[in-house]
Amino acid sequence: MADSKYADLPGIAYNQVDVYETTDLPESEQFSTYNEEETDAIERLHISASEAFNKFKGKHVITKGVDFSDKISRKPRTGYNAVFGVWELPGEGEQETPLQKYQRLQSEIKELFDEVSSLKEKAKEDEETKNAVDIMAQVEEAGKQLNSLKLDECLGTDLVATLSDPQGTRLKQLESQIELFKSAGGQEIKKEQPKDSDTPTVNGVLKYEMIYLPERAKMQEVTRVAQLEQRLARLENVIGVHDDKLDKFTQNLKSQGVVEAVQQLSAKTALLDSTQIEAMGSRVTTLIHKMDTLAQKKSSMPPDNERDQKVAEMYEILKKTETMSQILPQTVERMVSLKAIHSRAGEFTKSLMQLEELQSQISSKLESNSSVLKGVQESFATNLEVIRKNITALEERVNKLKK
Repeated sequence: MADSKYADLPGIAYNQVDVYETTDLPESEQFSTYNEEETDAIERLHISASEAFNKFKGKHVITKGVDFSDKISRKPRTGYNAVFGVWELPGEGEQETPLQKYQRLQSEIKELFDEVSSLKEKAKEDEETKNAVDIMAQVEEAGKQLNSLKLDECLGTDLVATLSDPQGTRLKQLESQIELFKSAGGQEIKKEQPKDSDTPTVNGVLKYEMIYLPERAKMQEVTRVAQLEQRLARLENVIGVHDDKLDKFTQNLKSQGVVEAVQQLSAKTALLDSTQIEAMGSRVTTLIHKMDTLAQKKSSMPPDNERDQKVAEMYEILKKTETMSQILPQTVERMVSLKAIHSRAGEFTKSLMQLEELQSQISSKLESNSSVLKGVQESFATNLEVIRKNITALEERVNKLKK
């Protein structure tokens, strides 16, 4: 029972939900409501980002010669100069379009106007001032004439766009023609045809005509044959037409091409140099000396028929394998290239054996786990049966107690 001395105290809410004080949120999660005052003294601006972007699109600011200082002088202060649009000059060898000429003349007249104005400011003598004033007037007159052209109004926006970007306009025209052709697929296309023509017209289909000139094709074939005959005549002049020369040439070529045979011939001719011949002569003399010593030793040694027979057999084997000597380098290169594949295959077999061992281990573990699971299931079944019996006995006792 509540104490009666607190019954009539002020500030105590009765018959309401209890509210407990909590800690404040961190400063980053607190949202403070800020009520703005509505008054006529504050002007609210509604700015559109798209309108502002379109207004300043294509404009640039030139900061050259800008002066915002507070110096006391007769020269006026110069601020930023805004330039509208991007003018592109043609490259070397390209033809200048009329719009590019107009833009170039406009920019050059503006530069000339700026230079003359600077000369006018710097001039000190009366004659120079007079010349600068005359040039200034002429430049202003040329600028007025150039502005009086008004290419945009005379030529139209479409023609000005065509002159400024001819490739882009051609691409757009091509796209429009393709779209027209697609849309006209189900419509009728009528073309003027002669009355004698029996070719039927198909709606929405492009017609290609192929003209074959047999005389021209025959002439091209004759020119190719003539070029081939000229090349054969050159080869006959170089090689010759006699059988002995051709046999030597085929022996040199064997299974190689003409370029490889020419490279071998050039290498052999390079050996005929004087320095190479002297080196070969010295080697031949040493070889002859060694052969003489070997002949003397052979004559002094008793004859060995078995060894001579082995040498003869090896010589016969060498003669048989001489034809295969050219294939051996390619075979060796192929075996070297296959070495990496064989090593990878060995690694793969090792990894496969490891996987098989791992699979056998997993299968044995699965068998042991299945046996354990079977024992657990049997124990669960027996325990469940015991629990059921206990529950039935407990229910019977409870029923007896209720009675």
